[in-house]
Amino acid sequence: MPKLNRKIVIESLFSSIGIILLVYLIWSVKPGSIIEAVSHIDPFYFSMSLLLIPVIMIVDTYRWGILAKDQDVDLKFIEMIKIYAMGSFLSSITPGALGGYLRAKLLHDKGKSLGRSISNVVIDISMKTFSLHIISVFILALFFTDKLSLLSGVLFLIVSSSLPVIVIYKGEKISSRLIKRLFLLYVSPEYRDTVIEGVNKIFDRPPRLSSLIKSVLVTDVCLVPLAALQIHMISLSLDISIPFLDLSAIWIVSLSISCLPVSISGLGVREWSMAYLSSKYMIDKSTAITLSLLGYTVLAFIPAIIGAFFFIQHTISELQKVKKFQD
Repeated sequence: MPKLNRKIVIESLFSSIGIILLVYLIWSVKPGSIIEAVSHIDPFYFSMSLLLIPVIMIVDTYRWGILAKDQDVDLKFIEMIKIYAMGSFLSSITPGALGGYLRAKLLHDKGKSLGRSISNVVIDISMKTFSLHIISVFILALFFTDKLSLLSGVLFLIVSSSLPVIVIYKGEKISSRLIKRLFLLYVSPEYRDTVIEGVNKIFDRPPRLSSLIKSVLVTDVCLVPLAALQIHMISLSLDISIPFLDLSAIWIVSLSISCLPVSISGLGVREWSMAYLSSKYMIDKSTAITLSLLGYTVLAFIPAIIGAFFFIQHTISELQKVKKFQD
């Protein structure tokens, strides 16, 4: 089997774990109970959660823009929002949200340096998830001392999200070694200088420490509370009685765990975590899974639909450019 096909098969197998888990969870509580809960949803509170979608998109784009401006890969804010939305769409259809990294290609399509765009998007995603995982560690230690088995998964995610940032900031020393030992073995001699130059641009201009701190603060002070408020509104729409802080703790840890690369959009993993942690508050599995699925719909699926519209628009525009060039 060719290496590329083998990689695709392995990624598909990993991503299927979460989907299989989701099917099992839904089957174990019977789909009818989930449909019944959704049919009695309070439209007022659910509408309030929907109104937070554009707010979160704007705040998250602003956070990303802090890093992008520092690396000179920023665009007009409306263009940044569109690319952010397209990244949400691409994340939602790939294992481990890997499609989100294609934002770098979208920035490059707008005339930005590909190397800087790659480092910008890698650092942006890594810092956002790193903040989420760090908060989850404190939540587990404070709220769920009887469920610290989840800590190993979160610690793994902390390490995996911080490594790309460390590599980028270590810069050309690491990159030149990797190039010489790995990449250049498969590159024709006449293209080697071009490859070295292109890869080194990834390390050309990482964001300043002050920009990283600002980005983390926006995540911790704005994004995480907004996500918590959003799931709280959804819980009220389902008439779930649980204190705001406790529900926020469950949701944040579940979002963190769902970053494990064993599913698409965290489906299955997030629902399992919600059911597992909610049991402490005597919330039945069916209610927890319903809450998680609605949370996914509002937090990820609807923004992904918006992103899909922009992505189709972008793809058509690029195809028209190619056709015009060929003519």
